[in-house]
Amino acid sequence: MNEEYLISTLSKVNGVDPADLSLFGSEENQIRALMNVTMPFDLPPEFYRKQDEYLKDRLSREKVIDVSLLPGRISLYRGDITLLKADAIVNAGNSALLGCFVPLHSCIDNAIHSKAGLEVRRDLMQVMSRQGHEEENGKVKVTQGYNLPSAWIFHTVGPQVRGSVTSQDEEDLRSCYLSCLKEADRRNVKSLVFPCLSTGLFDYPIEPASLLAVMTVKNYLEKTGSNLHVVFDVFSPRDESVYRNVFRSLRISYR
Repeated sequence: MNEEYLISTLSKVNGVDPADLSLFGSEENQIRALMNVTMPFDLPPEFYRKQDEYLKDRLSREKVIDVSLLPGRISLYRGDITLLKADAIVNAGNSALLGCFVPLHSCIDNAIHSKAGLEVRRDLMQVMSRQGHEEENGKVKVTQGYNLPSAWIFHTVGPQVRGSVTSQDEEDLRSCYLSCLKEADRRNVKSLVFPCLSTGLFDYPIEPASLLAVMTVKNYLEKTGSNLHVVFDVFSPRDESVYRNVFRSLRISYR
């Protein structure tokens, strides 16, 4: 079974006794936890083949939503971003840009890496090694989506708010959206999905963050004439309500 192979291989890579993995519960959780902590320096092709089979099988049991079916050029959707089929989704990373190393953490960085596969961390390791320094706020790096329904992942680092939001925080967050929008057009991407950047552990309040996000996208599309279809993906009912209010205030239709 692929599950047994993945657990055995990743346990050896990380020097973990498989018996100690029981605290994570199911085999699915054990595999995800091991993936979260693995630095894929030299995993064999056989590993990636079996990992991809495993992840694609899990995805086949899920309901995938094609964003082309969502109404409007700027759309709002509440649900799991890893189950959206788009040309590209945006990942909210940290300055190391290698994913989340906390086993089973609930952040979007962890979820995207876990569902896409260790190819993403492998590719980002190469990108960051060539760069030679941590990722700055407001930039974007691109990897394939691998085992996600979406073709590409745009990785960006938003500002971490300490106390009140500063003008630099605003500029950095705006740069995240603009960098991704420009990169999408440069790559001829037709659909791009944004999560709520910086509003989780980075403590940017959702109300000003959502207004800045939607205004930035709206202004960009109007000024450039871009044909991008942009989707704002939210996870909680509260965030959905906040974004709906922003859509109303900016006279953007939604369903």
